[in-house]
Amino acid sequence: MNKKMPLRLEKCPLVDALIEIRFESSIIGSAIFGIIYNLIRDDYNGTVTNLPILQVPEQIRKNDPNFRFKPLYRIEAEKYIIQIGDDVLCISSKIPYVGWDEFSSRTIELIKKVAEEGIINKVLRIGHRYVNFFEGDIMDKLTISKPTINGYQTNNVLVRTEVRDCDNFIDTIQITNSAAYKSPSHAESLSGSLIDIDSFKEYEDNYFLENLESEINKVHICEKNMFFSLLTDDFLDTLNPIY
Repeated sequence: MNKKMPLRLEKCPLVDALIEIRFESSIIGSAIFGIIYNLIRDDYNGTVTNLPILQVPEQIRKNDPNFRFKPLYRIEAEKYIIQIGDDVLCISSKIPYVGWDEFSSRTIELIKKVAEEGIINKVLRIGHRYVNFFEGDIMDKLTISKPTINGYQTNNVLVRTEVRDCDNFIDTIQITNSAAYKSPSHAESLSGSLIDIDSFKEYEDNYFLENLESEINKVHICEKNMFFSLLTDDFLDTLNPIY
């Protein structure tokens, strides 16, 4: 991508922002939540919720790949949501988004704190996901072409693809022009378009923990590059980019 990336957008379309690590634990799964909660309760004091997957027997959760890396508990604090499982840890910024500087700093601090407690044997995967919502149909404002079938125009479009990005990260990209979003500032759901990008990388050894800050920033750069590459220059200008 050759175009200059904005530092931020004044008309920020973000509706979800999260970072997830999947790890191999060094202690029994049933003890992980309690240990992590005691580590972070002062920083993320909020409501704790047991997630529905806890009703699935532990043996099934461990052996079914669809359940293995699912969080079991949710902590909702003032600006962040923390989700914890036997081998997964996720931090989300509430909307309005706190900005990358604060979000990345909080994420690095959280992972370091958990790793230093000896809970993590090694990190298997880092994932960074941004979901952006736009009112209306934006398909003709993107650098991808709206598909046609045998000359017929398509209406409700859903595009999903994977792209191998910089430094062995993979971007899972989903775009749709038939999405609904319930904004806290609106009584009714809004109709529009979504750009959902989940950038991730898998690891075989301790490389992630040894290079924590650089890997967190690399996955963010990959995701950000991909997002802005999807927007035409004219459409980007309407979002009031700050350089």
